[in-house]
Amino acid sequence: MHPARTFTAATEEALWQQIQADIHDQDDLFDYTAELIQAGYHVQLDIDVDFGSGFEGGTELTTLRAVVPTPLRFALHEQTWLHELGKLLGLSDVELGDTALDAAFVITTNDEAALRRLLLETPTVRDTLLRYADFRFILAPDSTHDAAETALTFSRETALLDLSQLRELYHLMLTLLQRLAPNSADDAAA
Repeated sequence: MHPARTFTAATEEALWQQIQADIHDQDDLFDYTAELIQAGYHVQLDIDVDFGSGFEGGTELTTLRAVVPTPLRFALHEQTWLHELGKLLGLSDVELGDTALDAAFVITTNDEAALRRLLLETPTVRDTLLRYADFRFILAPDSTHDAAETALTFSRETALLDLSQLRELYHLMLTLLQRLAPNSADDAAA
């Protein structure tokens, strides 16, 4: 396992210059972990590739994760025929009133109005979600323990190695963090 890296910058452009230079220097990205810090927000980036062995197939996973103190909870994941069957059997699915998002994702939340505002008031958020429809995007506690941190987690079962894609997903995370916890950056600086 490679050591975790930490990158800090005042702007997204400066942050991604550091990441690009670091990734360029890597022999491989099979196990890459970095903490990205901008404006007091911390986002953990993990890229994990396991080729498997013998008869086992390999796995790939890209995850972006950030702790965010908020009462909002939600889960978005790709709509498949299995989920359609689940809806017929009673699986609850929130509709946000956006035809494309509602068709692309199974959506659950504890606050439909807040999630609608979060995902639909900023066009780039909606557009980015639709570009990466085969993912899981969750805002929930890490565990069932009372003191569990609430984390915003994007995960995709692909090793995303294209820096423009990674940056676009980071921008999505940062935008949502700023909207979910606008004072967190101020609290971190204090």
